[in-house]
Amino acid sequence: MKKFLFISILLFFFTTSFAGISTKKKDILKLIGTSYAINGKFAWIELNGEDYGWTREGGYVGGYKIVKVEMGKVTVKSVKKTQVLVMLKGPQPEAEQ
Repeated sequence: MKKFLFISILLFFFTTSFAGISTKKKDILKLIGTSYAINGKFAWIELNGEDYGWTREGGYVGGYKIVKVEMGKVTVKSVKKTQVLVMLKGPQPEAEQ
C-alpha cells in the first residue's frame, strides 16, 4: 500500500510539473492616469491592488521601471520584459471581492 501511494505521488508530481501549469504569481498592472508638469512626466500606476500614486518617468513601481510616459499610454520595463499600458476610456466596473 505504501509503495502504491509513493508511486502515485511521484506520478502526480511529475505530470503536473511538466504539464505547463504555472505556479508563479503574475503581476496585475493598471494605468490610472498620466500627467505632464513643468518638472516632468508622471504616471499613476496600480500594481496588484497597491496604489503607487504619481510616479515620475524613470521612477520605479515595484520591480518595474517607468520608461516612457505619453498621454494615456505608459511603457514599463522589468528584468524580463517590456510592457505598454494603455488607459481605458470611460468608467470601468470594479471587480467584486
